[in-house]
Amino acid sequence: MKRLCSTILLFSVAAFAVAQDVWRASDIADSLKREAYSVVRDYQATVTASSKKSMTVHYRRVITILNKKGDDHAFWNCTTDDFSQLTSFSGKIYDEQGKVKQKLKRSDVHTSQYSQHLATDNQKNYVEPPVMDYPYTIEYDWEVKSSDGYVEYDFFSPVWTDRQALEKASFKVTVPTGTKIRYMGLPHEQNPQKQGDGKNDVYVWNMSAMRCLIDEEYDDYFMYICPSVIAIPYEFVFGESSGVLDTWENKGKWYHQLAEGRGILLPADKQKVKELIADCKNDNEKIAALYKYLGEKTRYVSIQLGIGGWQPMKAEEVGKTGFGDCKALTNYMQALLKEAGIESCQTIISTRYSELLKDFPNMHQTNHVILTIPQADGSNMIVECTNPQLPLGFIPGDYAGHQALQVVNGMGKLIRIPEYTPDNNYEKMVADVQLQADGKSVVKFSDDHYGERYEAVRSIVYQDDKKRKERVGHWISLQDPVVESVKVNETKTGVPHLDVQSELKGTYGKVNGNKMFINCNPFRDIHVPRFRKDRTRPIVAESTYRFDDEIRISLPEGYVYPAGQSTDSSTTDFGNYTLDIKQDGQKLIVKTCITVNKGRFDISRKDDFAGFREKVSKMLKKQIIVEKK
Repeated sequence: MKRLCSTILLFSVAAFAVAQDVWRASDIADSLKREAYSVVRDYQATVTASSKKSMTVHYRRVITILNKKGDDHAFWNCTTDDFSQLTSFSGKIYDEQGKVKQKLKRSDVHTSQYSQHLATDNQKNYVEPPVMDYPYTIEYDWEVKSSDGYVEYDFFSPVWTDRQALEKASFKVTVPTGTKIRYMGLPHEQNPQKQGDGKNDVYVWNMSAMRCLIDEEYDDYFMYICPSVIAIPYEFVFGESSGVLDTWENKGKWYHQLAEGRGILLPADKQKVKELIADCKNDNEKIAALYKYLGEKTRYVSIQLGIGGWQPMKAEEVGKTGFGDCKALTNYMQALLKEAGIESCQTIISTRYSELLKDFPNMHQTNHVILTIPQADGSNMIVECTNPQLPLGFIPGDYAGHQALQVVNGMGKLIRIPEYTPDNNYEKMVADVQLQADGKSVVKFSDDHYGERYEAVRSIVYQDDKKRKERVGHWISLQDPVVESVKVNETKTGVPHLDVQSELKGTYGKVNGNKMFINCNPFRDIHVPRFRKDRTRPIVAESTYRFDDEIRISLPEGYVYPAGQSTDSSTTDFGNYTLDIKQDGQKLIVKTCITVNKGRFDISRKDDFAGFREKVSKMLKKQIIVEKK
């Protein structure tokens, strides 16, 4: 998940004047406590990998909770599965003076296998410590052992959440002498100290004090903000499989080996494919017919059992049960297409990270599998198999524009998923307003949604009339709006879009004497961010979109727009807008067009970034004054 964090400042810190295991809150530097909810006093992860299959990781984490808002930071959790087991646990709770008030034992650890997955071997181990008088400190000590292989030594990141500061941390990886490992420090390169004793090679990373992270808008993903280290084996073993993580191509090769031989269909499915494509005139019609069949026959269910967290279910199993996770449904759809003579590629992608780390293949960055069908022009048709209710070829916004690893010819190939632009990610709205002399009105509008805007609103298709009216009622800033009707028209073929048509009543204008004040565009609003003065991280705007609106207001008899016509516009790197107001007979025509750009902008431009959005916000709320003759 993306965590909204901001400025990271590194400090050189004098040696802490504390005795061993005495964690006085007063010893924390004021600079670290400022605006923090908690401070990680010490976090150590010590990896001992004795072989490609066997590894033990010992953790020690000491955290001081400064106030009530930091109570959630005191929780401890550790997820294990068939490949890893929690072998030890202990803990201590200290008061403000650093004195032990309570000890935690293995019996204090709760376990749960509840999750969103239908079937999983993941076990959540957790501790909910009692709340003490603030500030208080908790020390956790635990060990996890892997005995049937692993794909990474650890993703080491001492800061786990927003508003958390760090005093110190260390990460140590011990492997047999000569064992080749790979590592990357983020967000800046952090090279370890390398040691050796003749039997083992030891890599050590030390991290010094860091000010608390402030949750902010338009910030990067957590991994690119907080000091972290990803350490992975060059060659790995995972269950009965093995692979090499030297290139993304070889990661794709490993996945291909896992999926190999698992695309055999049931005889009934083979027969069904023949029936479905019998009257199809071309490949596109065949793909559409099979995609529809996928949606009718299967449903998405997450399954994380053993190596099944990485390996897709067999196509015949999906055919029997009618369900599967992203890997299983993608593998099944690929098998259906192959039976129809159409080649396709399973493709590994991240719904969080738009860029895969260059020259550093890893398992941490990818969490989803889709299907891509190579086209004659070199592009790829995207098939999202986990939600076949989406139109064929539609690209969900959570990975549009992302790098992906396409598994083709038994190897991995890095590709780029098409991204959204204002020309295919927009809303077009037309409204007719019958304005009365007392400011009340009847409003009829049509709002057509494309691209990510379509995806964001399409759940309205499945809502009942009451919920639709409640939802639309929040789309327009009128006093006492009453939504009379809502109609939804969804188009899935060609360019997918969803048109929401509604009629409502409400106060559209405010009367003062012989004047009436009308909001320029009550259908739209745009958020204006507020950035901290000392922020140093760049501004990250992740999406681009456009609003293209026309509002036709039938004025009450005798009212005119004295200005006759007025315009306003602004063009910046962050986006642009235009406003055009004119009277045409007894109608006031208000046209607004807003484009918001995506991009990474230096923090020195934060005032300009916020300023543009503020100008747009003021434009939308601009008061149009009409007068009675």
